Amino acid sequence: MRHPYAPLMRLELAALGLALLLAIVAFFHLEHQWIVLFMLYILSISLLINGYIELKKQQLASCISQLLRAVILLIFTTILYF
Repeated sequence: MRHPYAPLMRLELAALGLALLLAIVAFFHLEHQWIVLFMLYILSISLLINGYIELKKQQLASCISQLLRAVILLIFTTILYF
């Protein structure tokens, strides 16, 4: 039997994998700071997806926690970059 939120979980893992790949690329190409910005945005998207999964599971406290982390990461990254 498949988990009802399996597609969302795969999307979250794909976002984490892409963020990890971009982190490795950014480590070797430090002159391209936009890669780090893009990586942090993708990481916050992963947190948003995780918050949405928690919302669907009716776990409101965990959902709010993940959504706040994602918003703080988005704001902090944008302020730091620009």
